[in-house]
Amino acid sequence: MSIIYFSLSGRTKMLSQYLAEYLKAEGYSVEINPLITRNIGAFVRNCIDAFTRRKVNLEYIPETNDAEILFLGSPVWAFDITPAMYVFLEKANLKDKKVFLYNTYGSGKGKDRAMALFCRKVESSGGKIIGKTDIKGRRVKDDFATFKETVQKCLNQS
Repeated sequence: MSIIYFSLSGRTKMLSQYLAEYLKAEGYSVEINPLITRNIGAFVRNCIDAFTRRKVNLEYIPETNDAEILFLGSPVWAFDITPAMYVFLEKANLKDKKVFLYNTYGSGKGKDRAMALFCRKVESSGGKIIGKTDIKGRRVKDDFATFKETVQKCLNQS
């Protein structure tokens, strides 16, 4: 299994780390890969980049060939996923991959639209979505049990 995520504030990173710890405790082999870019600005600049789907340069594209299941995580920026995640989705091999999607969000405005766009992009790249969820960024620690249940249901069905 591979967890691939982008995080700026640290909340999506925290959720991804909790997910990795949980999966390892369940006996799964897990790789965790942050998407790293130097193209980060202030909040408003990041929102404009997300809104315009600006291409950013990733330091590397995590390998997906050996992963049976991919967990992809992104914060919601301007009603969408991050530019870093879009670039990853354009360059990665998702053909016939089982994919679980998760978003972290602040206000909650735009989270449904962001998830719908995330799903469309993964499916158009050949991935098969086996599950999806979102979690309020400030509640990652408090709401992880619910997140974990959603993941477990998907793993039981896969």
